[in-house]
Amino acid sequence: MKRRVRRTVASLAVAAIMSALGIVSTASPAAAAPQVSFGSPGIRADGSRYISVAIDGAAAGWVLWAADPDSSEWSSTGDTLLVKDNRTDGMSINGTVVHASGTSSYYRYASTSGLKAPALVRKSGNLAEERKLQLRPCVYKGSAMIACGPYYSIHA
Repeated sequence: MKRRVRRTVASLAVAAIMSALGIVSTASPAAAAPQVSFGSPGIRADGSRYISVAIDGAAAGWVLWAADPDSSEWSSTGDTLLVKDNRTDGMSINGTVVHASGTSSYYRYASTSGLKAPALVRKSGNLAEERKLQLRPCVYKGSAMIACGPYYSIHA
């Protein structure tokens, strides 16, 4: 008991001396993680969808699923996943198209990783018509995932 009292008194004395001398001990704040947000106006009748990506409130890029685009639009080779990164901040934007039934297989993946911004990546190929799919946007810094959006419904 006496030992505990002595320790408490000693701790209080050290704290009082440090306070009197203006010495304050605090932990350094961790670097704030970027705030990432995703937005989509909804699925179009043809199954296409646009998803905007913002980092710390500023537009960073987008992910687009273009179901059956014509040659004047994005691709003449069928259903197309496009990913655009506008910022030179060391982060990349990725888009993944997966089967809507929850199976682990995916149909398209595009990433701006390793490319100098502004960068546009396009992956095309025809898929079976009316196939129900999901599109998920993500932001990475190197190999570390910063944030992923929800799975958005699309179709081929």
